[in-house]
Amino acid sequence: MTFQTLAIISIVALLGPLLAIPRRWNLPVTLGEILAGILVGHTGLRLVDSSDPSITLLANVGFALIMFVAGSHVPVRDAQIRSALGTGAVRALFTGVLAVALGIGAAV
Repeated sequence: MTFQTLAIISIVALLGPLLAIPRRWNLPVTLGEILAGILVGHTGLRLVDSSDPSITLLANVGFALIMFVAGSHVPVRDAQIRSALGTGAVRALFTGVLAVALGIGAAV
């Protein structure tokens, strides 16, 4: 990764929070970051090569951070969430089985 690429990523990373500043727009920070990624990535101006292993590492770290923040906002001690855990597990299992069946069907 070159310094120019790192500078572009750093500047673009600020776009998400900037778009979230006006409260009347009610936009999440992630939306601005996704739009900025589209702009400088393969779909837009092609300023950043997504096949670069350093970019892949940054993408994986960024995804892990987003999942960590999202998970930290889930109130796991709330009684309503604990009572819905069984239903959620059954639905997740059903979705997994259906996805595997459809995947096998599509492969055949």
